[in-house]
Amino acid sequence: MRHPLLSAALTSLCALLAMNAAPALARQGELPYSLAHRAKSSIVIPVEDVAAIDAVQQRAETDAAATIIGPHAKRLQVAIGNRVSISPDRSGVWQTLPDGSQLWRVQLRAVGATDLRLGFARFALPATATLYVIGADAYYQGPYTAADALNARFDAPVVPGDTATVEVRVPTNTWFSPRMLEVVNVGAGFRDLFGRSKAVSGPGTSGACNIDVVCPAGQPYPDEMRAVARYEYQADADRNHYYCTGTLLADVPRDRRNYFLTAAHCASTDSEAASMVVYWNYQSTQCGILSAPAAGFFNDDQHGATLRATRADVDFTLVELVQAPDPAWNVYRAGWDASNTVPVGTIGIHHPSGDVKKITVGPSPATTGNCIASTQTLASTHWRTGPYSLGTTESGSSGSGLFSVADSSPHARQLIGVLSGGDAACATSPPTSPNAGNDCYGKLAVAWDGASAVTRLRDWLDPANTGTKSLAGGDQLVPPPLPRLQHSTHVIPTILLQQSRRR
Repeated sequence: MRHPLLSAALTSLCALLAMNAAPALARQGELPYSLAHRAKSSIVIPVEDVAAIDAVQQRAETDAAATIIGPHAKRLQVAIGNRVSISPDRSGVWQTLPDGSQLWRVQLRAVGATDLRLGFARFALPATATLYVIGADAYYQGPYTAADALNARFDAPVVPGDTATVEVRVPTNTWFSPRMLEVVNVGAGFRDLFGRSKAVSGPGTSGACNIDVVCPAGQPYPDEMRAVARYEYQADADRNHYYCTGTLLADVPRDRRNYFLTAAHCASTDSEAASMVVYWNYQSTQCGILSAPAAGFFNDDQHGATLRATRADVDFTLVELVQAPDPAWNVYRAGWDASNTVPVGTIGIHHPSGDVKKITVGPSPATTGNCIASTQTLASTHWRTGPYSLGTTESGSSGSGLFSVADSSPHARQLIGVLSGGDAACATSPPTSPNAGNDCYGKLAVAWDGASAVTRLRDWLDPANTGTKSLAGGDQLVPPPLPRLQHSTHVIPTILLQQSRRR
């Protein structure tokens, strides 16, 4: 992605792609000035500290609090939010570079954090100015420009380590007001998302019964797995950061609106939607072995979304991503079925414990109420599924889709529900079933209708009110893009892609 150790060939390709990059998509640009010109930028950079964190203890306390008796929501807390007010008029240091441009830098530190993410409440840079966020091991995100802001807000993707450097470069003869930029949040992570320590955390740490999507169980669903992404957001209630799962959906007009479906107990407000950072193709390239794509797990990210509809009883949220996913990422728009048809079996595609993408296989679902709500006003809002025959769900799986199995029915492989939660987990005692417990998924058929457009799906997925209740999925592009060398887009084995395109 933006890591300096990529090959020269990939760097050239990334530079070419960056010239055509759309706002809100992952940056693949050149090195930040401070990394490319270390000798010229080696001045002392002021450090702004937020509360220190004991990552191991925080992880244990958070997981213990989330493990309650009985059914529970399955979102995953990954970081503690810290309020700050950091801007170029009060913090950091300016430096005049040899070409006359200005470089402003500041370091933000949460001692003990495994990774950091920064939130900007003001992000109104001059059109020609650029911003980078640099983490440990010279890992960086950027360049970002004013075009990346959503209503003057910007939430940066995660970087490794307990210290992040913000670097802004303003070209010569360019007016810049220090009030154009303000960092207001530092999210101190405690799950070691980059696997830099030996702690039992980060990628590869979900339960042993979980199944990678590239394993044989996932072979019938090479398209559907491309529609699923892991995302991070900042919760309004406690300002902390969480992971959930969501699915990109097709719509009846086939106009490729960027509708992304998840759970209401994850993101359900305008600000929570705006804070979303979505990671596509976050999956292993090998079955049963944690194997990162060539450019890393965090290569395909985009940020920012607009809330379209949400409702608590059926526990769904529909957002519209600010931009379409980059065509090079080869994502898919999943089909769906809102007819309330009961399939003979189901599968789920999700990110348990924030891990790489997994698949579950379950029986025909039964109708139930919301298994995580304190009060249930409706008894038929959810599908009840489990115990699963393969895989399970965990914290981080919330918001993921429940699909009908790949059979000969008209509704095969279509999304019918959205995960609220449950007590499903990998079994730890006899019998030797791979998992135990049950989950409940909010019914698409119930979410389809509601009191108004902001509480139902049909206004968005079928804006012309054609009466369509079932829709096949489709590729983002027709035909799909060709594989690109050394890009995490193509983590699905070639044979599976060929099978998909022959169908």
